[in-house]
Amino acid sequence: MVQDRRKNSSNRLVRLMIANWAFGGVVGLACAAAVLVSNVGGIRVLMLKSDLMLAGLALLFGGFALFFGGVVCATAIMLLPTVEEKETGRGGGRAAPVLLPAYALARVRAGRR
Repeated sequence: MVQDRRKNSSNRLVRLMIANWAFGGVVGLACAAAVLVSNVGGIRVLMLKSDLMLAGLALLFGGFALFFGGVVCATAIMLLPTVEEKETGRGGGRAAPVLLPAYALARVRAGRR
């Protein structure tokens, strides 16, 4: 059976995204737990004394997990090599110009007396 390469490539991209999103989510959950353990700004005390503790914890952990997951996934996608990089073995495009400072001579007048 012959598989289409585009389908295989797309499948690999989806797996890459899901794996990086999950990894970032775990890092986000760990960071949210660190915020609660370190009691930054008294947030742990406020959460434990609140009537809506479960909703607050869900928002805290969910927000951290989604944010970190998105950042890690987006970074992984942006760092994928392009077609130009695969062909040449290095980054595509032209080298950036080197900017040097331009020195100008100026006369200094004597101050008023």
